[in-house]
Amino acid sequence: MKNLLTTTAVLALLAGTVAAFAQPAETTTTQSPDSTTQTTVTKSSDGDYTEYRKTVTSTRHFHAGEWAAPTGFTVRHYSLGDRLPRDLLVNHYELTDYGTYELVAPPSGTVWVRVKSDAFLVRTDDGEIIQADYGMFN
Repeated sequence: MKNLLTTTAVLALLAGTVAAFAQPAETTTTQSPDSTTQTTVTKSSDGDYTEYRKTVTSTRHFHAGEWAAPTGFTVRHYSLGDRLPRDLLVNHYELTDYGTYELVAPPSGTVWVRVKSDAFLVRTDDGEIIQADYGMFN
């Protein structure tokens, strides 16, 4: 029994050590001008976009013109965690005027992409959908 407890303790320690090394983080601290409040934000530098991961069904609809699919592309419903095809990660589909559509500024390593009537916040390295805003465009 003692050996089992020792083995379990060693495994827990190793798991904690690996987790500590696997999640490098960047911490930013901001203090108000009158020094009464201080805000600390910690963001993982390994591509963790947790604060952006959400699904939104738009209550506002924007007119942005017709959306033309790439040759051979079939529109389907995309969800968080899905990956957009590379054909959609080109400038023609990127929403560079995201502020016009009341979308948050994309964090480093991501872009907003329009797919028919939806807008997706997508990682540029692998096309993973971080945020889905459904029904934004008429």
